[in-house]
Amino acid sequence: MVLTVPDPEATAQFLSEGLLLDVRETDGRLLAVCDGEYGTGRGQGAIELCHGAESSVHRLVFALPDDADLAELQKLLDAERVSDTAVEVTDPTADLTVTLELASALRVAVPSASVLRPRRMGHVNLKTPDPGATASFFTDVLGLRLSEYIGDALFWMRTDTEHHNVALRPGAPGTVHHLGLDIGGWHAYQPILDHLDSRGFKIEYGPGRHRPGRSLFAYVCDPSSGLRIELFADMVHITDSSAPPIAWEPGDRLTQTLNTWGPLPPDSFLA
Repeated sequence: MVLTVPDPEATAQFLSEGLLLDVRETDGRLLAVCDGEYGTGRGQGAIELCHGAESSVHRLVFALPDDADLAELQKLLDAERVSDTAVEVTDPTADLTVTLELASALRVAVPSASVLRPRRMGHVNLKTPDPGATASFFTDVLGLRLSEYIGDALFWMRTDTEHHNVALRPGAPGTVHHLGLDIGGWHAYQPILDHLDSRGFKIEYGPGRHRPGRSLFAYVCDPSSGLRIELFADMVHITDSSAPPIAWEPGDRLTQTLNTWGPLPPDSFLA
């Protein structure tokens, strides 16, 4: 994923100091790299940072099998061929560019695993003026499956079996509510949160458990950009491809879905 932030160097410093992501410049790109679990096909290991007025997605990237027929995909999606390894399509509702790229072109050298470093980027939670229309773009055009939704405002979609890799909510086109970085489980929270505290970074919300996806969570924000990072763990997998999406009423968000353990978030989280 290519993410814009007001001060890429400052955000990179937060990701490096607070979460021990490996920050490096490669071919003129500023990358923040997780510890390599993305090699399993369950997420991405590198986040590219570039300058922009706010935290927003410049390009959302999905990996394709290396034997994918790009010419056929270009024709099927009416996509633009942008390189020998990638095609692009755009969702006009969210003003969002989606790159479909061969997995081998996305691989980067990864650091050795650390209990203090997230394993991969598992999902992105995006804002869009019309979440329902953008959800249809992801399901009808790109083939993601709808896992769960709340009314016509909140949608969770998956590329494979993990409950969600893309989530949507109302807001300005392409802006980010949060990025979800996967950690090793309940036991991983104490050392990571203690490390964040030792560097002066405080948790905005959590730990808790969401009902959609049943994942554990804790949220922390980059002081320079406001970029919100969810440290999540133990998300469920939906192995029955015929399972219908779970539906909730709008009023269920705060009362039943946001945190099964009870405490509600600060107003900043709900914006």
